[in-house]
Amino acid sequence: MSRTRDVTHTRRRLSDAVFTTLAERGATGLTLRAVAERAGCTTGLVLHTFPDKQALLLHARDVLHERTRERSDALERDAGDAISAVRAVVLGTLPTDDERLAEARVWVGFLAAALDDPVLAERHARNGRAFADRLTRLLEAGDPGVRDEAATRAAALVAAVEGVSSLAAGDPRRWTTARQLQALEFVLAAALPSSPPR
Repeated sequence: MSRTRDVTHTRRRLSDAVFTTLAERGATGLTLRAVAERAGCTTGLVLHTFPDKQALLLHARDVLHERTRERSDALERDAGDAISAVRAVVLGTLPTDDERLAEARVWVGFLAAALDDPVLAERHARNGRAFADRLTRLLEAGDPGVRDEAATRAAALVAAVEGVSSLAAGDPRRWTTARQLQALEFVLAAALPSSPPR
C-alpha cells in the first residue's frame, strides 16, 4: 500500500512540475532538467515517465484540457439554463486568477511548440474543437432559432476567449480581470440572444 501511495505521489509531483515549468518558462524552458529540479528528483526519473519533450508537452496539454473540461462541466451543471451556461463557461475560461493565468500560459506555450509539430498540432486542434463543440451545443439548446448560426457564434466566442487569454498571458498587468471581462461582454452581446427564447 505504501509503495502504491509513493508511486502516485511521485506521478502527481512530476505532473505538477511539467505543468508549472511550461507555465513559467514556456516551451523552450520545458526541459527534463528543469522538470527534475522543480519536482526534486533526478532527470532519469523524469525520462522514465516522459521519454522526450513531446511527451512533456502532450502531458501538459492533457492536464490543461482535463482541468478546463472539469471546470466547464461544473459551470454548465450549475447554470440555470443553456444560455447562462454559455456565459458561465466562456467567462470561467478567462485567466482572471493565478491558476487560470498559468493555464493560459501553458496553452500559449503548447501552441507555440505545435506550430512545427503535427502531433502537437493535432492535439491542440482536437482539444480546441471540444470547447467549440460544447459552446455550439449550448447555443443550440438555448436558442433553437439560431441553430444554423450556432457554430459560427461559438467560433466567435472561442476566438475571443483564446485571443484575450493569449494577451493576458503575455501582459497580465494590462489585461486585468476587468479588461478581460469587458472585452468578452462585447462578444457575448453579439453571440447570445438579446432575450431568452420563448
